Amino acid sequence: MIKQGVNINQISKKDSEKKRVKALHDYKILDSLPDEEFDNLATLAAEIAGTKISQVNLIDQNRQWTKAISGLNPEDKSFPRDKSVCQYTIESEDITEIKDLKSDSRFADFDYVKAIDGFRYYLGIPLVSPDGYAIGSLCVIDYDEKHVTDKQIQQLKIIAKQVMTHLELHKQNRELKALNDYKVKLMKMLSHDMRSPLNGIIGLSGMLKEMNITENPDHLELLEIIEQSSTQLNHMIDEVMSYTIIESDGLKLEKEETDLEKSVADISKLYQPTARIKKIDLDFYTENLGETVLMDGDKFEQILGNLLSNAIKYTKEGGSVKLSLVRKTSVNRDVLELVVADTGVGIKSDDLEDILSDASLTVSEEGTNGEKSSGIGLTIVKHFVDLFSGELSVESNVNEGSRFTVTIPL
Repeated sequence: MIKQGVNINQISKKDSEKKRVKALHDYKILDSLPDEEFDNLATLAAEIAGTKISQVNLIDQNRQWTKAISGLNPEDKSFPRDKSVCQYTIESEDITEIKDLKSDSRFADFDYVKAIDGFRYYLGIPLVSPDGYAIGSLCVIDYDEKHVTDKQIQQLKIIAKQVMTHLELHKQNRELKALNDYKVKLMKMLSHDMRSPLNGIIGLSGMLKEMNITENPDHLELLEIIEQSSTQLNHMIDEVMSYTIIESDGLKLEKEETDLEKSVADISKLYQPTARIKKIDLDFYTENLGETVLMDGDKFEQILGNLLSNAIKYTKEGGSVKLSLVRKTSVNRDVLELVVADTGVGIKSDDLEDILSDASLTVSEEGTNGEKSSGIGLTIVKHFVDLFSGELSVESNVNEGSRFTVTIPL
């Protein structure tokens, strides 16, 4: 029910203006830094129209804000809405052309019109959002009266559409980034929530084995299977988490004092049960790792873990996997050399070339005992090695084994 004395058209207009302003604010473009693409479009508009000035103006509730301008260098890009000409352009469905601003009573008293060198000519084209709201205008201005042809007007309309296209792209990129950030945050939460109980299972199964609560070999084997399965699942969660961050372009090195001997010991403790179940001879060799180094230890451990996991996964029972980590120091060079060599199934030369040349390629094949694989382990290794400004090389022969060498500068 409408109260007496209230004009329905006024209510409709007020509601429409609220939606129009909201549509403008959704672009989050007001008071933003200059953008070359908008500046170029403003320059092009002035050249097409043959005018000295061109502007991309956005009309907020009480002000006009200039996103791009050609031919002027204003101190303040913000301007009272009721003192602007573009306030009338956004109310028009087509162009607004005023051949002589001084002869128009709406603008004759404006300072920038009545000045000796004031504006005379104005042509504005509404900037219309996909929802149909005019959020601003592309306008061309001159100090003299001008004649703009129909062809020039059509070209200016095309530029106005380009302005809106850029605004839409900015909006979509911002929304995609927000979605990406949310995805990474969600993955981190899920990763933490899933790994906590898994680490508990791994720890408890290890404690039960050390306590010698049973001499039954079948029971011990079951405990090792529990430990192995939990370790594999934990490793896959790490892989998926790392890959998500890589794809989101949010991966950075976080350097800290790292004890490499401890890193190797932790990795050994993690993968010995898996190797023992497959009756694989797992051997570790380290040299010159006494001092701590400043590096991202977590990501380096993931390189170790991924290479070791793959080696064990693709090596048959009775085979061997050897990991060597040596710090090589000289006058001009201080590097870590990591080598993981196995007697596994190997990689075909064509597949190996594809893997090394395409950082996005994933290889998902079951291990020699049917172990599941996410197929992204090598992709993660390659990304991490690149982050460290290191080098990765691979030698492999089918049915003879593979040798992965990683060199990382310190």
